[in-house]
Amino acid sequence: MVTELWLIHHSHTDIGFTQPQRIVFELHQHFIDEALDLIDQTADFPDEARFRWTCESAGIAWQWWQQASAGQRRRFLSAVQAGRMDVAAFRWNLTPLADHALFAQQLQETEWLRAEGIPIRSAMQSDINGLPWGTVRLLLDHGVDGFSMAINEHFGRAVTPRPGAFWWAAPDGQTILTYNGPHYHSTPNRAMRLGGESSVEEAVPAVHAYLEKLDAYGYSLPVLGLQPTNIYFSDNDSPDVNLSRFVRAWNESGQSVRLQLCTLTQYFERLRQEPLETLPTLSGDWTDWWNFGSGSTARETRLHMQGQRDLQVAQQLQGWSERSERAAALAQQAGDALSLYAEHTWGADWSAATPSSDETAIQLSHKLNYAYEGATLARYLKRDALFKLAQQLPGEGPRLMVYNPNPFAVSAMLRVPENLERYTPNWPHLAQRFDVEWNGRRGQERWVGPLALPGLGHLSLPLDQLEASSADLSHTEHAISNGQVKATFDPHSGGLSSLDCQGREYVRAGERLGQVVLEWPTEGRRNAIFGPPEWEAFDMHADWHHDWAARRERAEVQSSRAQTLPGAAEYQQQLRLSNGETASAQYWLHPAETALHLRVTLHLQPDTTPRATYLHLPFALSDTARTHFETAGAAVEFDREQLPGSSRHYVTTLDWLRMQDGEAGVTIATPDAPLWQIGGYTFGRFDEEKAAPYQATLNAWLTNNYWDTNFMADQAGELRFDFTLELHAAEDLALSAQRAMKHVQKPEIQPFTATGATDPAAQLLDLDLNGVRLVGTQLDSNGQTLSLSLLNPTAATRTIMLGRGHWTPQGAALRTLTGVEVQRGKVDGERLRLEVPGRFWGVLIVKGQM
Repeated sequence: MVTELWLIHHSHTDIGFTQPQRIVFELHQHFIDEALDLIDQTADFPDEARFRWTCESAGIAWQWWQQASAGQRRRFLSAVQAGRMDVAAFRWNLTPLADHALFAQQLQETEWLRAEGIPIRSAMQSDINGLPWGTVRLLLDHGVDGFSMAINEHFGRAVTPRPGAFWWAAPDGQTILTYNGPHYHSTPNRAMRLGGESSVEEAVPAVHAYLEKLDAYGYSLPVLGLQPTNIYFSDNDSPDVNLSRFVRAWNESGQSVRLQLCTLTQYFERLRQEPLETLPTLSGDWTDWWNFGSGSTARETRLHMQGQRDLQVAQQLQGWSERSERAAALAQQAGDALSLYAEHTWGADWSAATPSSDETAIQLSHKLNYAYEGATLARYLKRDALFKLAQQLPGEGPRLMVYNPNPFAVSAMLRVPENLERYTPNWPHLAQRFDVEWNGRRGQERWVGPLALPGLGHLSLPLDQLEASSADLSHTEHAISNGQVKATFDPHSGGLSSLDCQGREYVRAGERLGQVVLEWPTEGRRNAIFGPPEWEAFDMHADWHHDWAARRERAEVQSSRAQTLPGAAEYQQQLRLSNGETASAQYWLHPAETALHLRVTLHLQPDTTPRATYLHLPFALSDTARTHFETAGAAVEFDREQLPGSSRHYVTTLDWLRMQDGEAGVTIATPDAPLWQIGGYTFGRFDEEKAAPYQATLNAWLTNNYWDTNFMADQAGELRFDFTLELHAAEDLALSAQRAMKHVQKPEIQPFTATGATDPAAQLLDLDLNGVRLVGTQLDSNGQTLSLSLLNPTAATRTIMLGRGHWTPQGAALRTLTGVEVQRGKVDGERLRLEVPGRFWGVLIVKGQM
């Protein structure tokens, strides 16, 4: 039976929602000032009633610190030392759109604040419905030993047990103490009437009613943590000036349940006084429920995903030349903007309800600009670095440099503009114009290749020698083939009726693969799927309507065309829906590949009614097929490696997902479309977990506007999505991930005129990562250390080797994300050898010189 209620007072940080984003930042600065005043004003209160404040987001606390006066900083430090002020570790409340590098930056402000004398031991996330599995490792590496979630079950649900505590195991097995608490605000402020203008008399029955439900639920700890915000608003609101007085009055009234104001860290200290060895250990991904709203801004999401990749390539390319402080500053700005796009708040709380209002336009404009700013800065840095590398290459006349950012060799076909000569003069501004014109005009293009490219290396070719092989390519009226793969299309219903790879069929019998499908609730209402929510309910996830009626319509074929070009056999379908919207599906095969490439282009109208579009992919795999997807810090097996209560309705993947049974598999490179439903049309269809076996169907969730609050109500215009389906026998997961990444992290091109300058080695480093992923590269300020961020997606220890390239390694060490050494490289001939543990996410530090 609960005898203690510990209150962790904070303001939930939504970057937007209640006010425009820029104003939210300003308001939170005021909230910290107000909290410091309340700390002083309640200094003579009984200890349990003295005001305490937890800054939910370290990013907010750091912004306050940077602009605070010396006097205010002293007050803050004094409050921290007295246990009256606390800072939670994470920068923002992020969605799984953030990649490995952006999530690693989540602890950046934590390290900066620690350097100022502020100890940070705990982390919290509020409102959001999940967190990538790899962040457990991230927190532990940064000395964070307690993690709290206070989830909003609106269009989602919470992991079980909730409320409850458990040990959350990282992919490598190490654990963090996790408190899965009630919804911030709704439980303490609404259901229990704590704080604000409530009286003890009206709160007593509400508290006991909740605790009776809690007892029936089976909660066994004597202490319960609650996260009250301000009684008036749940998000972006100031400290509750009445909370300390309320706690004092409650405790003085002699209630059997005591109230205690605390910081987040103090609550974890209290939890540790209990016999925690009895807590369960849960291992798996805390898969997000809310991020489906990013499908309402599909264009910006695509740019955001590309921006993250461009930023990583730009930082990798710094290893070929001296590090620029200006470039480092711009990279920080790009990362900050991309991080704010991945933050969980899209716009105004009434964006879906009143899409034409000024406030909706203001907040959505700010939100979408984060993607545009981050993507364009990253693209600039990448192009500038490519141009600098090209200037080092020898040769004569107009040439094309091709750079492979993957750590493994690839054989690649390239799509290049016809007018490459236009961009060969060695002018930096012209290199930047190359990106703008190619992205903006999309004029005539052609295929080049296949080209054999070394890992982390370049190739330089004269423009007049660029050719494309057409070996074994052929087409008929409704089929294309490359000798390895034959794709046969349905000229009426759309999609493929057959996809044969080396004699094996990959389309499920009687179905069509690749159809574009429009879905909408039959009732035409968003809350036909969920809600309206009961905010004071003990289990708000009960508001899912699992039997919601949906209508689905496949796009009909209007025309089609097959052709064989130098480098590709192509087939294109022009599609139309009954509402007048159009789409196209362009498929192509390259010589010698076992892959089918697909580009889907949607032309949407301004329609604010609830609707979604899919790319439907039913495979001829058995129901024993298992699906993996990549999220920050881990590759996750759907269902088997997800926490109980986390989302099986859909998942968010960074780059790829793979479905495979005991005989064959399909690995899908998905650079633009991160949202996927596994097993069919699954959104809102079931309660609890969705256990295997499940139907061998993947649905790319291209767009939707099903959310009923702050996401964009419509996105008219042209939207583009690229996919590559790699067809293969059953294989190791690391090999499948490598198959996908050569299509996601595609070779980069730079036209230039050779001047016979220097002659750098063909590779930055000679790396054999043996299936370990390279997820980030950083050159230090003195130019003598390369930091390679590595992720081992499998449970097996993998031997990696590195040798000399443009960079000469003089020593190497494997370290945690915060620099704690795990292992030193051993000399193996002319190379260095290291063993990367299973599920490891960390950094390979390479000492050396160019």
